[in-house]
Amino acid sequence: MKEFLIKAKMAMDRGKYWLSYINFAMLLFISVTSMKEYDMFLFLQGRYWIVLLGIGTFVFITFLGYIDLKKLKTYQTESEIYARINPVQQKMFDNQDKILKKIASLEKKKK
Repeated sequence: MKEFLIKAKMAMDRGKYWLSYINFAMLLFISVTSMKEYDMFLFLQGRYWIVLLGIGTFVFITFLGYIDLKKLKTYQTESEIYARINPVQQKMFDNQDKILKKIASLEKKKK
């Protein structure tokens, strides 16, 4: 039962990501179509503005993601924090430390 719930949560999380893309597209469409009603946005006559704003926004989001991954490195820090919290990974780290200490002591005995 526990494994089923975990798999269901993973499926819902993946679905949430895809639903956020659909939600974004709907928000973009509604924003552009409602902006056309105002005189100061008369230049938005035509459907190509939806496509241009969508592409521009995705480029901007990708740029922010690049900065986050490569320059700020918040994703790496976040992953390290989650790894420290996870008890299974903590056991793996402890076992790795024990193995490295044993290897170091065996190398000292060889010399």
